[in-house]
Amino acid sequence: MVATGTNRKVNRAILYTVVIILSLLFLFPGLWTFLNSLRSIYSINQLIPSSIHWGNYAMAFTLVPYLQYIGNSFIISGITVVLTTISSGIVGFGFARLEAPGKKFLFMFILSTMMLPTVVTQIPTYVVFNRIGLTNNFWPWVFWGIGGSPFFIFLYRQFFMNIPKDLDESARIDGCTSFGIFWRIFIPLSIPIITTVVVMSFQGSWGDFMTPFMFLDSDKWNLATALIGANYTLPNNPNIQLIPVINAATLLFALPIIITFFIGQRYLIEGIVTSGLKA
Repeated sequence: MVATGTNRKVNRAILYTVVIILSLLFLFPGLWTFLNSLRSIYSINQLIPSSIHWGNYAMAFTLVPYLQYIGNSFIISGITVVLTTISSGIVGFGFARLEAPGKKFLFMFILSTMMLPTVVTQIPTYVVFNRIGLTNNFWPWVFWGIGGSPFFIFLYRQFFMNIPKDLDESARIDGCTSFGIFWRIFIPLSIPIITTVVVMSFQGSWGDFMTPFMFLDSDKWNLATALIGANYTLPNNPNIQLIPVINAATLLFALPIIITFFIGQRYLIEGIVTSGLKA
C-alpha cells in the first residue's frame, strides 16, 4: 500500500512537471511578443526590455486606421456568428428530429463537403459573386452564414440526438409545432453547443485574412487582412519597420479571441464531448 501510494505521487509529480513544461513552451511565444511590444522602437529584440514603452500600443492605433479595421472585423464576424449559429442549428435540428426521404444520404453528403479544402472553392466562389456584382461588400458573408457550416450542423445534430424524444412528444401533445419545439425546448437545453459554435465561428471569421483580401477593397478589410500589409514604419523613414509596434498590434488583434475563449471555455469541452455521444 505504501509503495502504491508512493508510485501514485511520483506519477502525479511527473505528470505535473510535463504539463508545466508544455505550458511554458506554449506560453513563451506570447510572452516574447508581449515583452518585445514594450521595448523601444530603436532597440533590438530582447527577452526583458531595458525600458517600458506603452506608447507602442498607441502607435499601433494611430499609424494605420486600426479602429476602422476593427469595425470591419466585428461586422464580418458578427454576420458570420449570428447567421451561422442560427442556420446550422435549424438544419441540425431537422437532421436530428424530422423524418424525410433521403435524410441520411443528404446528411452524409453534407459531411463529405468537410473533406473539400476551402481554398479549392475560393476562386470559383469569387468568380460567381463577382459576376453577380456582390464583391466589395459584406453580402457574401450573409449568404455563407445563411448556408450554415457542415461541421456546426454535425455538432448540433449530434447534440440534439441526445435530448430525450419524450420532450418532443409532450410538446406536440400540447400543440407545439416543430419550430416551437426547437425554439422553446431545444435552444434552452443547448447552451453548451451554442456557445461552442459561437466561439469557434467567431475565432474562424476573426482570423480569416484570405477571404476579405479576395472579396473586399482595402478600405473594407478586416483587421487580420490589414495587419499583413500594415505599414508600421517611421513617418520620416519608411525603410525602418517598427517591430515593437507590430508586436503590439498583433497582441491587440489576438485579444478578442482570447477573451471569447475564456468566456466560453466552460462550455467548449462539454459541447464537443456531448456532441459525439450518439451516432
